[in-house]
Amino acid sequence: MGERVPDLPRGVAVLGAGAIGSLIAARLLRGKAPVTLVDSPAVAQTIREHGLVYERPLRPTVVLRDLDAISRWEELDRTEVANIGLVISTARGGETATAVASLNKHVPPEVPLLLLQEGVGGTEVARDHADGRPLLAGAVTLAARQPGPGVVCGMGGRGGLAVASVTAPEPLLHWVAGLLAGSGLRTRVYRDHHAMAWSSLVLGLPGNAVPAIVGLPPRQVLADAAFCRLEIAALREALAVMRALSIAPVGLPGFPVPAMAWGISRLPLAILRRLLPRLVRGRGEGDRSSLWIELEAGELETGVEYLNGAVVRAGLALGVATPANALIYRTLTAMAQGTIPRDAYRRNPYGLLAPTR
Repeated sequence: MGERVPDLPRGVAVLGAGAIGSLIAARLLRGKAPVTLVDSPAVAQTIREHGLVYERPLRPTVVLRDLDAISRWEELDRTEVANIGLVISTARGGETATAVASLNKHVPPEVPLLLLQEGVGGTEVARDHADGRPLLAGAVTLAARQPGPGVVCGMGGRGGLAVASVTAPEPLLHWVAGLLAGSGLRTRVYRDHHAMAWSSLVLGLPGNAVPAIVGLPPRQVLADAAFCRLEIAALREALAVMRALSIAPVGLPGFPVPAMAWGISRLPLAILRRLLPRLVRGRGEGDRSSLWIELEAGELETGVEYLNGAVVRAGLALGVATPANALIYRTLTAMAQGTIPRDAYRRNPYGLLAPTR
């Protein structure tokens, strides 16, 4: 009560120029918010030279040049840093600690950090390293793909941003939500960041890790009876963990997660095989899921840590069995770390299911 929002500027720094980071940057720029994109030297140079190319279905392509693109905070002078009023991180979970530590060295501590990551666990890492910086958690239900560095294609549709406070005061939460919504981003505020994150995890599970393991498009995996049975088992385990945590699913922009959870828990496989493909939100590039892209990029730690891995760890702590998630998590982690060849199941996809028979 009575807490006031600091007099913050409208400039936004976006950490990560992948598909989601670039899409959010493009939307903010279209809403006239000053934007700084932070990524690798090669990506930053591409954007500086060619602008941020924003493609939209059935609409003209726009080249956005009125932005800064950097690879290190040291590239900004004091005035440019002082113009930043919000930092949005789309960095992968394993990069969170390093990203927050670097932020703390260069950006004033009153500037809030909004963490946009798929799954559960990254927020706790950020909080441990935030040094008192106001922290917000977010979930993204926007669909985007990235044909190449500095190019993003917004897929349209029903998605948006979900935002909740972790340590930020409520007035600051609403200020951030207003800044995002004012740029045309569909934004919804939530009271409980745990419920928001676990609901996002439910959306992030199907058609993600299994396609990465077997090398098949997400919709093909979800249409296959055997693979769909594994996906449903993983979802039901996640919902069981949520019940043990006393966390009820909440609707996210464009996605009625409570109704989905009800259906996943009660409907027969034959019906769910037709419904589940609708949960594939264009997360990946073309026919590849986000975890498939990470695996092919050679990431040693992928987002499966914060999806299936989060379910497994919570299940162990709560005494909830999670065999389907454990199989998926164990297999994809072994592939990423090189103890299983990354193409191990490409010729025999159903070999993944052998432990379940």
